[in-house]
Amino acid sequence: MNSDLINLFAETFGISEEKLLPDATLESLGLDSLAVIEFLFQIEDQFGIQIPDQANPPRTLAEMVQLIEPLLPAGKPAA
Repeated sequence: MNSDLINLFAETFGISEEKLLPDATLESLGLDSLAVIEFLFQIEDQFGIQIPDQANPPRTLAEMVQLIEPLLPAGKPAA
């Protein structure tokens, strides 16, 4: 998974990186749907990208990374 995204996630929500496993649901990490949307906006601002609107927001950390990683600038390789 992308280390920049994981670091930002850990810092934003105060969750240790050891708990940020790909199959962890965002709900199990303490995020409600509003927190997920706000985090997606934060990612857009930080990385200068536009995340397409989704009918169903990501449910797991892996789904979130899969949504965002292809949109990142070329200088941000996956970890």
